[in-house]
Amino acid sequence: MFMAEAQGEHDERPLAGLRVLDLADEKGELAGRLLADLGAEVIRVEPPSGARSRGMPPFKDGRSLYFAARNSNKLGLVLDLDDASGQERLLALLAKADVFIETEAPGRLALIGLGPRALSERFPHLIVLSISDFGQTGPYRDWVATDATMSAIGGMQCKAGVADREPLFPPSAMAYDIAGIMGAWAALVAIYQRENTGFGQTLDLSVLEAVAEQTDWAYSNGSMIEAKGQNSQMVRSGSGPIYPIIACREGFVRLVIMSARQWHAMREWLGDPDYLQDPSYDSFLGRIQIAEALSVAVGDLFSSLGHVEVAVEAQRRGIVCTPVLTPNEILENEHYQSRKTFVSGEFAPDKEAPFASGFFELDRERMGYRNRAPEIDEHAKEISNDFWPLNRPTPAGSRPAAGRPFEGLRVLDFGIGGVGVEAARLFAEFGADVIKVESRSYPDFIRVVMSTEMSASFASSNRMKRGLGINVKTSKGRDLIRELVRHADLVTENGSTGMMESMGLGYAELKKLNSRVVMASSQLLGDHGVWADWIGYGPSTQPIGGLVHLWDYARASRAVGDGAGEAAALDAPAGSSSIFPDHLAGRVLAIVALAGLIRRGRSGVGGHASVAQAEVVVNILSDQFLKEAVDSGNVRPRGNRSDRGAPWGSYPCSGHDEWVAITIRDDRDWRRLVVAMGEPAWAASESYALPEGRATAHDEIDDRLCEWTILQSAQAVTATLQMFGVPAAPMYAAREQLHDPHFQSRGYGHWSEQQGLGWMAFEGPAFCASGSARAPLTQAPRLGEHTRIIAADILGLSEEEVEGLISDGVLEIAPPPPE
Repeated sequence: MFMAEAQGEHDERPLAGLRVLDLADEKGELAGRLLADLGAEVIRVEPPSGARSRGMPPFKDGRSLYFAARNSNKLGLVLDLDDASGQERLLALLAKADVFIETEAPGRLALIGLGPRALSERFPHLIVLSISDFGQTGPYRDWVATDATMSAIGGMQCKAGVADREPLFPPSAMAYDIAGIMGAWAALVAIYQRENTGFGQTLDLSVLEAVAEQTDWAYSNGSMIEAKGQNSQMVRSGSGPIYPIIACREGFVRLVIMSARQWHAMREWLGDPDYLQDPSYDSFLGRIQIAEALSVAVGDLFSSLGHVEVAVEAQRRGIVCTPVLTPNEILENEHYQSRKTFVSGEFAPDKEAPFASGFFELDRERMGYRNRAPEIDEHAKEISNDFWPLNRPTPAGSRPAAGRPFEGLRVLDFGIGGVGVEAARLFAEFGADVIKVESRSYPDFIRVVMSTEMSASFASSNRMKRGLGINVKTSKGRDLIRELVRHADLVTENGSTGMMESMGLGYAELKKLNSRVVMASSQLLGDHGVWADWIGYGPSTQPIGGLVHLWDYARASRAVGDGAGEAAALDAPAGSSSIFPDHLAGRVLAIVALAGLIRRGRSGVGGHASVAQAEVVVNILSDQFLKEAVDSGNVRPRGNRSDRGAPWGSYPCSGHDEWVAITIRDDRDWRRLVVAMGEPAWAASESYALPEGRATAHDEIDDRLCEWTILQSAQAVTATLQMFGVPAAPMYAAREQLHDPHFQSRGYGHWSEQQGLGWMAFEGPAFCASGSARAPLTQAPRLGEHTRIIAADILGLSEEEVEGLISDGVLEIAPPPPE
């Protein structure tokens, strides 16, 4: 076990004493930072020329805010790994380290004797986390990529933008930050397992797979449709009819009405007109039929009110509505100020600005920014030979076979929708006994969204769990839950603020029942702050976190390839119909929950982990808020343009809604692109030879590129450009991912027959682990499917007692499956 001592002082943070060597550059840099946020001592190792990410936008006074946001709380050290002395120094540090993070091209470190397998064999205690764009294996292993091309092939781009324009890249390095978050999760799983076995392992994390599992439930839904021989083709519709963006007197709001109760409240606000009284409108599917007429009525109502005013009144009425905030509005927002979502920090020596303070809290203490990112080699003197005084001990015996890290853990899952449910599922994936707690009077709304007791989305997030039907609104039901808590290690929930407390199941009560239990909570805006009682879903976080405003076309921009001139400015932000960040927030919640369990192994007591879902968005966009703070008014929607290079965008191809992402980072990429296209005469212009000239002529270059790409499929364009080393990738939706040979070769999809639905595929964990085995894939439970077994085996109830509680409506069971 790593010791809870850091820099000579006792440290209560859960990873205090953990030692990390971090070579991640550009991609996955958040992995080391999140470990540092949780207390680990992280040394950021750079080459003598400095990290590549120090040259990535946005900038202020020549300083990369990209680097500053992703490398806070780390120490800085220069090592030249092309030199024998640098390699020896690295090996000496690895003998004392717990985790090694690297993002080199697959095979690069092996050429100098530092490959993941060799390091794991030399240092059996060491956890080696390798983050690469496509993983260490597979046909695309050696493809070159950027964050933008990964968002295209990973499925993040296909739902963003409107149908008659080009799809939109996310407005930040979302793909590489998602990989960093998943890297932190993978490392923590291995750390937890090492506490029991003593052995480290290698972790092969694919950016592609990490991104693919974050967008929403498209993969599982698409696979079910495909398995039935139906067409799963998706139509891009921006924010779409499900999560519409509606104009107000000034600004916009996102309105999401899912339940009948929310609909009745909205109908009352509209004046309860006769034409909206049809009982079929109580269902989500029924309201879709009148979506256009409803949007007109709601638009008229909101047109006389400001966007924050609308949201405040809607929330008062119990309606899910959040304002579309600009970066400046977020920095000044009263709720974020009340939560200290931003703290003052240095982005360079003696240069301060508000930093996003961190993704999560543990026992109400923010785990986030403490110290600025290091200067090059800043801590070289401090990191002397005795900085980490002792080598980590070599584990005794032979390396065990791959095992399930969470076997023996029990999780009570009170989650609904995506966040808490996904957090719990991650523990089930590696062996925990996860019990899904529901009742028919309060089912998970995703279970019943299609007016049955099973949906593909529910199945995706609840596979590998057991189902318990229990009415917690009864005193006997709450007593049984309290008894279950005594046998639990982790409780997950993402209900509205105060819901668990109202049932007598808040953390203050749970820790009286079981001092070792960890509770993991996630609410829309957190469990404290002036708007803490606001309700919402995953898409509700995008407006209030700044994502909707920025995930848009540049104002008055023209469509790519539209040589006729400028198109009219769009009124509302284009946005995305993805439920992001539900799945990602679930992983962030799992990270801080697991950190709490790791701390419990040292202290013997549990804790309360919490995540504000909107702060996941804020922290993902952290460098954008830094830029807004130091250069007010200059952070605006840019469509697919990037300060990283030009040309940079999505280009139409020959098939229906086929697009290819092409990103030119520098002059070398440009020269390779020109050769790949056959050196057309137009590309020989001297003004295109330099970045400034290409940026100025971006529109005309785009037009020419479109003439070339439109004659070919996205796969053909990608194959040609990858052959010449140009970052490019096709835009994929779930349908393409299901049939793609690289996804298949990596074993990403796992097919299973799901009761009530038929055959469908589920996504994998985004990383391959040499020492961790996944639990067998089992189908999602019917509501109350395992009630009798759980009541007997865990609660110790007799058959007679169980049947009596079922008769009294306290316990609920699933009906017999159809023959």
